[in-house]
Amino acid sequence: INAKARVVSIAIENGVATVVFTQDFATGLAGSCKVTSVRAQIEKTLKQFPTVKEVVIKVEGVPDEEVLQP
Repeated sequence: INAKARVVSIAIENGVATVVFTQDFATGLAGSCKVTSVRAQIEKTLKQFPTVKEVVIKVEGVPDEEVLQP
């Protein structure tokens, strides 16, 4: 993950954790292996908490369907 990336917000509602990153998060993040690895790391980190069953990852200003696409 880009060192300049920051978490804008995290919200947990009905078992779904939604984490929003700054646009720097996506800088230099390319390739299916890298994207899959980053997604897995974020999901495992958040799912360690018993109230989190699902994780949604967003980037400020980027449409949801484009976030973490290989």
